[in-house]
Amino acid sequence: MTGEWWPAILAFVGAAVGSGASFYAARRDTQAESVAAARDLTQREQASTREEWGRRFTAALADLNSDDSFRRRHFGRIVLGAMVNSDLTSPEDRRLLEDIMLAHARFDQEGDEVGLGAEGMLVDGVRVVEDDGDEAARGATRE
Repeated sequence: MTGEWWPAILAFVGAAVGSGASFYAARRDTQAESVAAARDLTQREQASTREEWGRRFTAALADLNSDDSFRRRHFGRIVLGAMVNSDLTSPEDRRLLEDIMLAHARFDQEGDEVGLGAEGMLVDGVRVVEDDGDEAARGATRE
């Protein structure tokens, strides 16, 4: 009688090992698929946020160069300033934003270049003169 149970026991153990291995393989594949799906979702979200960052950058740049109003140019500067400190801004983008803002600071509302002064210059030593156009009128009457 003992010899009759061995084939049944071995068949049961083989089935248990086979189903355990199948369960392990299926679980490993499911986990790998969920990790891949999570990674894909993360990459899509990052691409989406970078795309939105690009749209904001383009809009802020358009506002910065707007001839419509001082207010639009001011808001463009505010947005670009906020974008410099964004987590989405790469070091290369940060340098570009800083260069753009520095270059834009060199021009006044009419587009004339404004000197930024010498490095280390005291503000008390700066004399600001507003051109009201009177000298041009006086020069025209003298001739």
